[in-house]
Amino acid sequence: MSQPTPPLPEDAVLLHIGPHKTGTTAIQGILAAAREDLLEHAVTYPGRHGAHHGHARALRQHPAGWTNDTEEVPSEKQWENFARKVRNTPGRVVVSSEFFAQSEPAEISRAVADLDPERLHVLIAARNPGSIALSTWQQVLRDGKAGHLSAWLDKGFKRQSPAVVSRGFWSWADTATLVERWSEVLPVDRIRVVVIDEADRALLPATFEQLLDLPPQFLSTRTPAFSNRGLTAPEAELLRQVIEENRDRLTWTQFSLMIRYGMVARILKERRPDSDEPKSALPPWAVEQARVEADCIIERLRASGVAVSGDLENLRRLPATGETPEFDQIPISIAVQGISGAITSALKGMEQADAHGREEALRETQLARKPRKPGRKKRQVEDMSTRELTKVLNARVRAGLRRRLDPRVRRKA
Repeated sequence: MSQPTPPLPEDAVLLHIGPHKTGTTAIQGILAAAREDLLEHAVTYPGRHGAHHGHARALRQHPAGWTNDTEEVPSEKQWENFARKVRNTPGRVVVSSEFFAQSEPAEISRAVADLDPERLHVLIAARNPGSIALSTWQQVLRDGKAGHLSAWLDKGFKRQSPAVVSRGFWSWADTATLVERWSEVLPVDRIRVVVIDEADRALLPATFEQLLDLPPQFLSTRTPAFSNRGLTAPEAELLRQVIEENRDRLTWTQFSLMIRYGMVARILKERRPDSDEPKSALPPWAVEQARVEADCIIERLRASGVAVSGDLENLRRLPATGETPEFDQIPISIAVQGISGAITSALKGMEQADAHGREEALRETQLARKPRKPGRKKRQVEDMSTRELTKVLNARVRAGLRRRLDPRVRRKA
C-alpha cells in the first residue's frame, strides 16, 4: 500500500540516486528545464547540465568508457567543490544521478557526510525486474559492451535465486539491496522508494512535486527534452551489427562521437517507429525469474519499513514473454537516420577539431615570428615559401583533428 508523500523539510537535500533505467533521463531533463522556476519556490537544482553524473563519477573516481580505454577520471576536487556548494545553499536542494546507485559502502558514507547528514534524504526508484533488464541490455548495447540479448541475460541477469550482491546488474537493479546499503549510513526514515508505473509517466515527477512542496503539475505536465525511449528490435539489431563490425577499430571517444551521440541519438530523437514494429522480448525463463525476484524485493522492502510512493504490486507487472525476431532486412528509415546521425556528429567533431587546429597553427606562426636564441636552427615563418607554410598549417590542422577525436593522442603530446 502506498503511503502519503509529505514534503521534506524546508532545508532538505534530496539525493535522487536512480537507479539506471527508471526514468532518470526524463526527470533530470524536466528539473533542468525548470531550474529558474524552481528557485522561485526556494528549490535549487545546482549546475548547468541535466544531471550530476560528473560529480557522481568524481565521488566514485570511476571514469566512463571501456576497459583500458576510458575518459579522464574526474578530480575528487570536483566532488568536494560541488558538495560544499550544496551544503552552503539555503532551502531545498536536489541532486540527481543514477551513478550514485552504483556506489560502494565507503562512497555512500562519504556522500552522506559531504552532503550534510542532518539535511540529506535519499530517493530511490523501483521498476519491475523484467523491464529494467530489457532496458539495461539496450543501454550496455548502446555503450558497445553487449551483443545479443540472450548472451547478456545469461551473463548479467540469470541466477539461481535472489541474493544480495555487490557487483553487477543485481547490485543496483534490486531496490531492496539499495535500501539496505544506504540505510547502513542514513536512517531508513530518510529514504523513500517510488515505484515506477509503466502506464503513468507522471508519477515520478509528481512525487518530486510532493517532496519539494511544489504546486500540483508544476513538473508533471512538462515535456522532457529527451525521453530516452527504448530501441525497437530492428533498431537494436542494426546497432548490434554496426558495433560488431566496427568496435575494434574505434576508440571510446570515437565510438561515443559517432555511435552513441551520433547514430543512436539521431534514431531515438528523430525516428517514430510504427506501433507494430517488433520489440525485443524476454524468454519465458527470464520472465519467471523476474517474477521470483519481484516477490523477494517486495517482501524485503515491506520488512525494511522504508516509505513507499506508488504501488509495490507494479513490480509484479512484468513485460510479456516472447521470442525476439531475427532480421535479414530492416526498415530503410532506421538506416537513413542512423547513418545521418553518424555523419552529422562526425562532421561536427571535425569542424571543432579544424577550428582548434587553426588556432594552434596561428599560435605557431606567431611564435615563429619571435626572435630566436643564437644557435637555434628552426626556420622563421618569413623564410618559408607559401607552399612550405601551407604544408605546416595543414599538418597542424591534422594534428588538432587527431587530438580532438582521440584524447590518448592529446595525453601523449
